[in-house]
Amino acid sequence: MVKDNFFSQPVGRAVLYLNGFHFGANLPKLNRAARLVPKDVKGFASLIANAPAVDADAVQDIVDLLDDYAHDADNNLIFKLQNQ
Repeated sequence: MVKDNFFSQPVGRAVLYLNGFHFGANLPKLNRAARLVPKDVKGFASLIANAPAVDADAVQDIVDLLDDYAHDADNNLIFKLQNQ
């Protein structure tokens, strides 16, 4: 059963959810990712919300991955699929 799906919510809600695991320490990284790769932020927040037991270390790995995605998007190192 799905508890929450962040795709139907503003990306800011996903940022706040992920940021809550570290009491604000990752807000700059998450805000940048939300600006550059919002679908990825919503997707990972949805996955974490539905995981049975997630700790702060696992969420930190996701935040770091989102930061890498944002870096790649900012430097045109990723390609965009058609119709997006």
